[in-house]
Amino acid sequence: MPKVIVVGSGPAGLAAAEALLDAGPADLEVQLCTMGHILGGKACSWQTEDGRTLEHGQHVVLGFYDQMRALVSRAGVDLDDTSVSGQGRFIVWEERDQQTHHLHLGPSSLGTLLDGLAYDGWSAAEKAGFAAFFARAMPEILARGVPESWDDQCLTAWALKRGMPPQLFETTLLRASRDAQLNWPGEISAYSMLRTVRAAGRDYSRAEARFPGGGMSALWWKPVAARIEALGGQVTRLQKLVGIQHQDGRLLGLEFASPLPHDPARPYIDRGVPILPGTLALSSADAAILTLPPPALAQVVARDPTLSAMPPLAWLGELTTVAPLGLHVWHKATPRPRHQTVVLGLPQPLGYVVDNKPNYPEYRDDERFGACLHFVGQETCFEEWDDQALLDRALTALQRVEGYEELDRAGVIDFAVVRNRGPHKRYWNAEPGSLAFKPKNQTPVQGLFLAGDWVRSNLDFPCMENAVRPGRQAAELLLRSLRRSTRQRSRPKRAGSGAVAMAGR
Repeated sequence: MPKVIVVGSGPAGLAAAEALLDAGPADLEVQLCTMGHILGGKACSWQTEDGRTLEHGQHVVLGFYDQMRALVSRAGVDLDDTSVSGQGRFIVWEERDQQTHHLHLGPSSLGTLLDGLAYDGWSAAEKAGFAAFFARAMPEILARGVPESWDDQCLTAWALKRGMPPQLFETTLLRASRDAQLNWPGEISAYSMLRTVRAAGRDYSRAEARFPGGGMSALWWKPVAARIEALGGQVTRLQKLVGIQHQDGRLLGLEFASPLPHDPARPYIDRGVPILPGTLALSSADAAILTLPPPALAQVVARDPTLSAMPPLAWLGELTTVAPLGLHVWHKATPRPRHQTVVLGLPQPLGYVVDNKPNYPEYRDDERFGACLHFVGQETCFEEWDDQALLDRALTALQRVEGYEELDRAGVIDFAVVRNRGPHKRYWNAEPGSLAFKPKNQTPVQGLFLAGDWVRSNLDFPCMENAVRPGRQAAELLLRSLRRSTRQRSRPKRAGSGAVAMAGR
């Protein structure tokens, strides 16, 4: 009976385990191991003792998330029924004029462009300049596609070269797509962003963003894990990967240990999650799919000189992953905009906020809360700020926005800061030049595969959809390799070869 271990319970790991059980042989043994007790990886959620929901980031579902929709659908969940439309409504704080501006984007990709040109935060001359840039750039993209050579250019340089008015990069509307909505502290690769724009634009009827209608772990990931178990898979929690056993270029198994319980009051784990003494154990496997974030996997690989000398495993240290920062605020006051609205353009580190009171059933009819705010950002450069300072900065910034003036410090019922818990501090796997370091699913070690939003795929953009796709890709490659091995073992030996070998002993 072949055994496969999938490490990590984020979208990539869940997708990989489900695909293995769905398409693999009946006798395939699949074990999904996760370090924590909550499913979802960086897209997880959990509840406080009194039932309030905390999120590891405010995620959205876009129209081109086809494989993610299919994944949760097979688990009996309708993604549209368990999410809330963002209605394309944004409130944008423009730093350059210190004013609030409103933006409404329609549900179609083509309409989004026209709606964007109606944005009152840009002058008529700036809109004309952007329209001219778009008319110049789009034919090139349609003719050439998005070549990988564009990964060496940042989006700003690529756009300026094609006539984008320079002052537009000073506006919140463009800046926020990097450091507010997507948690980027620096530039983004032109290749990475334009590939995503193409993917988002291919379906003109499903361009709108949708927000989870509650905690994602309970809504989506728990049903997927239940389907994995129903298909015969095993989900094992509290297992930290610490080593990879291999010989003669072939995987033998994985070493796991129990993680040491972590004090939530501590903001960081500087060198990864420590393990409980005496819990190290080897789990043999015919194959494995590793979906850990690059910094965590790089720490495992670094313990083995053979692995750490193998490209692309040797390059994992050149990739990092998001260092998220979240702030949940439960407040007495009610913002004036009651439709689903995203506020962006607030100063770093928490530049993006959404009110989840109308989204989450547990908040919708709770009269204690006027607003259930979720601020999201990037922790880079703000690692030393304490919780109170982050709260004060976020609320002071939000009060400048039209409709949110009453959300002051005095009205706060409770708040919680969700910090980065890993050794990484910066997002790098979508910055210019990062593509050269991204690995493919298959590694030089036979039986060892990789998956995650940092692995090469047909999207090459870090998001939930691009975690699911490489997860399924890795499963398909792994099953193919198992079938090849089975055929080779069952192939009859040439006449005389075995007899001669036996006779000579």
